[in-house]
Amino acid sequence: MHFKDIHNKPIRVGDRVLVYVQKYSRTLVGENIYEVYQDEPYPVADVPMARGRVEWSEDVNGFVVRYDWTCESWKHKSASQMEGGNYAYEIIQNEN
Repeated sequence: MHFKDIHNKPIRVGDRVLVYVQKYSRTLVGENIYEVYQDEPYPVADVPMARGRVEWSEDVNGFVVRYDWTCESWKHKSASQMEGGNYAYEIIQNEN
């Protein structure tokens, strides 16, 4: 796992995190395929949209955050896939 939180701490399976919507600088490299530069974030609001635990999902073959709380506008969501560069994370409790 190669994800880091907004304080540059490595994120591990089992960690509890806050989830923020985040946009990053990106370059189109193919038809509907972008290279996302997660070290070049755009400024965003500092209000978390969800809170949850990091886990591996066989369904999506990737890491997800399974939510235990969401803001009102995300009440229909239960998890988010960590790949793709749409979210920023802040660790609130390490598993280790």
